[in-house]
Amino acid sequence: MANVKKLFTAKIATGATVYAIIRREADGYYLNDADGAFANAPADPYLSLTEDATIAGYYEVSESRTAWAMGRYKAFIYNQVGGAPAPATDAPIADFMDFDIIGDRLITLFPFEGAKVETDAGNSATAFMTSLPSATNSYCVGSFIKFASGNLVEQQRKIINYAGATGVVTVASAFTETPAAGDEFFLVNQ
Repeated sequence: MANVKKLFTAKIATGATVYAIIRREADGYYLNDADGAFANAPADPYLSLTEDATIAGYYEVSESRTAWAMGRYKAFIYNQVGGAPAPATDAPIADFMDFDIIGDRLITLFPFEGAKVETDAGNSATAFMTSLPSATNSYCVGSFIKFASGNLVEQQRKIINYAGATGVVTVASAFTETPAAGDEFFLVNQ
C-alpha cells in the first residue's frame, strides 16, 4: 500500500479553487489525477486541494493512490481564476514545494542524501553496501542513516565508517536485521 503524501499551502485567500501540478524531476513526468500514476502527458494533471473546514485559507490534499519512485519532485500550486484549470493564466503561488521522496515518503529533512542498499554477499546488520555516490572515505561518518522502506522502516543508526571505494556503510549498533537490496534510506545531519 502506498504511503500518504500530504501537499499544502496557506498562501491563498479563503474560498478559492486551488490545484497543484506535481512533476517528478528525474523524467519530467506529471501526476495524473485520474489514477495517481505519473505519465509524460497525462490527460488530467490537475490535483485539487481542499480548504480546511476550520483553518480558513489552508488548502491541502493527501495522495496515496500509488507509490512514488525515489527522487526529487516539485509541486506547482495555482489559484484557479476561471471555470477550469489553466496554468498559463491562473495565478501561481509565489513559491513551489520542492521535496524528495524516499521509501514513498515525502522527505523535507535537510541536509540529507538518499540512496539504496546494494546487493552484496558481505552485507550484515552492521555493515552493508550502498549506492551512495561519494568516493571519499569517512565522508558521512557521524551522520545517522534512517530507513524509509523495507523491514527496517524508521530504524536509525549512527554511521561510524564509510568506505568510499565500495560504498559500504558501517553503523555503531546493529539494525534488527540485515537490510535488503533495494531498501531506501536517507542520511540525517550529514
